Amino acid sequence: MKNRFRLYRRKKGGTFYAHDSETGKQESLGTKDRAEATTLLNARNESFRQPQLNLHIAKAYLAGTDCRRHSYSN
Repeated sequence: MKNRFRLYRRKKGGTFYAHDSETGKQESLGTKDRAEATTLLNARNESFRQPQLNLHIAKAYLAGTDCRRHSYSN
């Protein structure tokens, strides 16, 4: 399956951007670090490939960071 988002940088040493191949929109990833930008881009592509899996992963992250998680209702 083709990735929906592509990674690019406008100028050498500048901020990385994500280009949406379906809408043509471009959005800043807010980082100049290639590794961090790649991680953010991969997360965006995965969220469109497998939305249900992404939801479960997000819930697992929240459960690990919120000490009051047990008091929330699902």
